[in-house]
Amino acid sequence: MNYKQASLIAFSGLMAFSCVEENVPENESINPPDTYVFERDGASTVYYQGQTDRLNMLSEMKSYLVSGDGGEALSFQKLLDMYSNSNAPFSDQDLNAANTKQLENKTNAAQVEFFKNLMSEAAEVSQDVAANNTAAANGVAGKVERGTTGNFVNVNEKGWEFTQLIEKGLMGAVFYDQIFNTYLTESKIGDGVDNENLEEGENFTAMEHHWDEAFGYWGVPADFPKGDPVLSLEYKRFWANYTDGRDDLLNVSQPLMDAYILGRAAIVDNQHTVKWDQVDVIIDLHELVSAATAVHYINDSMGYLSSGDQGNLLHAMSEAYTFVSALQYSPSKKISQSDINEILNTDLGTDGNFWLVSVESLQNAKDKLTAAYPELKDHEDAL
Repeated sequence: MNYKQASLIAFSGLMAFSCVEENVPENESINPPDTYVFERDGASTVYYQGQTDRLNMLSEMKSYLVSGDGGEALSFQKLLDMYSNSNAPFSDQDLNAANTKQLENKTNAAQVEFFKNLMSEAAEVSQDVAANNTAAANGVAGKVERGTTGNFVNVNEKGWEFTQLIEKGLMGAVFYDQIFNTYLTESKIGDGVDNENLEEGENFTAMEHHWDEAFGYWGVPADFPKGDPVLSLEYKRFWANYTDGRDDLLNVSQPLMDAYILGRAAIVDNQHTVKWDQVDVIIDLHELVSAATAVHYINDSMGYLSSGDQGNLLHAMSEAYTFVSALQYSPSKKISQSDINEILNTDLGTDGNFWLVSVESLQNAKDKLTAAYPELKDHEDAL
């Protein structure tokens, strides 16, 4: 064999090897961990304390709103302070100390005044109920009993339950909006974001940290959904709880966790096409959870409307309203904004007045959701 022949054979072998390498899908060259645990030099690179703080702030705000449902007069100023983390409003002193962290400045900007107005109404109605025991009715804000339990909730003149509209509304306007429109975007995980140098005094890059902050707003444990229990009490809240609640029918928990883990591993390996693919999966599955939970509460509303349980109807309607509202924050939402608006302002009662809802209008809302999310169609009555 002469030199030229040997060279051709070697070149052919190299080309064949190169083609094999090029044909290996990027995600198959990544070795992601089984849980959301990432380390560098034996130390964790995962940090999202600010997100955990905000989840804890909303938990305390909800507890305070529930005290208003129980007959206590709420302070509008305290609600504002909890929203902006001002004047040490929390019982958890660690939250008061984290005074650079707040819910207000992370709320979708177009919704801030909406939530402040709700807080103002919540305080005003709670004070009226505490002083006068005012019963709610169509056009009258006040308290309404849920079933025959002796438990009451405060609602506005349209039947909106303040506790649910504020808590679940902020789940969308803060937690989903931050995941979708801040942390999983070009400005936070795109090519211009540093993924080589560690942040000063930290064990993570800027890109790694931003991905972790998105994960933090989901609120699940690092071993989700493999833990026993799947969610311990500290995690059984907000989007973690609703993801788990929809999992039996829709199988969303593991695929969503896998996408978060693979995307983070792709960042470590600088496999950015894989990273962006996982962003698409994450947004789609979070959106599906919200749509499915809206259908769940529409089903509940139909049952309470048929049985004449007005208090539980208004409670379930308030939840349905917020989960439909959350869909608008998805940058690639499957449902049109016009359909969202029609559900909120017509199907859930004329001008959003829950006292005016009907079985037919609830079915219209459900039909719009299952048309936009066909994965729900086979489960629409079981959700």
